[in-house]
Amino acid sequence: MITNENIQKFKNYGLVLTPVNKTNDIKDKSPVVKNGSWSADWTDQELLDANRLGAFHKESGIYDIDFDDKSLRANKFIDLLPRTLTIGKKVNGAVVATHKIYKLPEDVKFKSYNYPKAAKKGETIVETLAGTQTIIAGVDRVIIDNVEPAVLDPAAIDKDLRMIVAFSELLKHTIDIDQRNHFYFRLGGALASQTDIPMDMRLKYVEKLCDLTNDDEVKNRLSCIERQQNNYENGKECYSIKELSDFLNTNLKGFDEIKKLNVEEKKVATGLNILNGHQFVVKDFPEPEYLLNPIVAKGQIRQVFAKAGTGKTLYCLHEAAAVASGYDFLKYKHNGHKTPVLYVEGEMDSASIKKRIFDIQDAYEMADRELNMNFIFFATLAIQDHMHFESLTKEIGRLNVEITAQKIEKITGIKPVIYLDNITALTIMQEKEGADWIELMHWLSKLRNRGYHVTFLHHPTKEGATASGSNIKERSIDIDMKLTTPDEKESVEDYEDNHTQMTISFLKWREHMNTTHSKERTAIINRSNGSWLLFPKLTKTQRKIWNQLKAGKLPAQIIDNKKDGMSKANVYKTIKILVQEGLYDEEDKHSGNY
Repeated sequence: MITNENIQKFKNYGLVLTPVNKTNDIKDKSPVVKNGSWSADWTDQELLDANRLGAFHKESGIYDIDFDDKSLRANKFIDLLPRTLTIGKKVNGAVVATHKIYKLPEDVKFKSYNYPKAAKKGETIVETLAGTQTIIAGVDRVIIDNVEPAVLDPAAIDKDLRMIVAFSELLKHTIDIDQRNHFYFRLGGALASQTDIPMDMRLKYVEKLCDLTNDDEVKNRLSCIERQQNNYENGKECYSIKELSDFLNTNLKGFDEIKKLNVEEKKVATGLNILNGHQFVVKDFPEPEYLLNPIVAKGQIRQVFAKAGTGKTLYCLHEAAAVASGYDFLKYKHNGHKTPVLYVEGEMDSASIKKRIFDIQDAYEMADRELNMNFIFFATLAIQDHMHFESLTKEIGRLNVEITAQKIEKITGIKPVIYLDNITALTIMQEKEGADWIELMHWLSKLRNRGYHVTFLHHPTKEGATASGSNIKERSIDIDMKLTTPDEKESVEDYEDNHTQMTISFLKWREHMNTTHSKERTAIINRSNGSWLLFPKLTKTQRKIWNQLKAGKLPAQIIDNKKDGMSKANVYKTIKILVQEGLYDEEDKHSGNY
């Protein structure tokens, strides 16, 4: 009923109320309009006179868990959700709870969701609503629990709602089931091996299922669940969802809501595929497909590490822009095919990233180039629903990256290059523990095998010689790239003002270690125009020799055994380096340019 007492209670809860249209059609849930639009400006008397009373979602800061299960089986689990304002209706003379209304925490964005996700029209079991209004009192509503809506993040009950979908389906098939222990052993195995539902939640729902099926051997049923978990953890035989479905002789679609993605059913060992030597050497295997030759290739894992402030994000953003836009970068040659980029930024604020993109765009314009903005995709903290990333040490975090990469491939038709900036910000782990790295590196290897290039950014150890954390990660990567700030002796004097310099060195390069590609070089960006230069790492004397060669002097004119180390050996050693780097042409006696 709509009473003045209820109206005042609702207002004290912070609910913004509206009359709902008086029509013979109870399916018409539209609010009464004033001057052609919805309104929150109603007197208490107008609310009292209403046929039904609604509460606006956004204006009240609430969301509604709406139970839509036509069989009403899901509704039997509603009491497992945290206590809050609860609304129901009468069905065949009995009161059935249908709505749980919660308040959104501050700064939490709401995203509506249907359970199950793949439900067709009319098949929804539960849905979350926050964009319109919910009828909370009136001719077809019963106020079941008139308490102030509890503050609750929707993410906190996501697994509960998924469990309700799965267990309401189980309820359908277990009312009159025989061999209950056989059923619960299979249920326990399916929950252990193929879901990430916490044990306390599993037991809560199993206990409720026992209650709803008049099963008084609750202790035995819970024991079945726990024993299967022990089997799973100890590598022993454990039942699967398939075996549970076979036992019930039905396809348990509801389990799709709680099933871990990419979980494999039990496999039978069949041996490894082999080729003999003759077969192996004649088989065609794909050669590395370089996007920026040879620093960025498909099917490659690269670590780029540097101290804070060195410029690793700056370097990678410019490199990513070149990959996406089809341009050479430093001395690395583009293959001519523009490739999309997914840049996941977990540390730097979005405004700073935005400024850097504008700087790159300006640099491209000054160079008469076009930055391909349609091929650069950013995932930053500010645009995530809850202002945080799911850790890449968790399956959900890794799947988020995979699904996003697949979306980009669907949009562009091309697998994107993936940058993870940085691994410390995007994971929760003990970096020194090798075990914490193993699963992450297995995942990166899986992406590599699927043809993705993945670059992850990282920080060095305190000493700075290597990347932080267990060295187990270095076993899997293809390139281990280190950036440092050159000291006074290494800095290129002509580019000290208004430039950022960084020394590039390689601790590992699977294909090109100990070649000209892996030699230390100094990368320099002009902060005024965004242009880049790349120079070989030269001694102070070698740079003096180079400067004189650039000024037009011949080698013989530079050689002086008594002054500034300009010996014949030094001069010709320097020339050899410059020739290899394409900076000096011995025949034409002039310096080249990048």
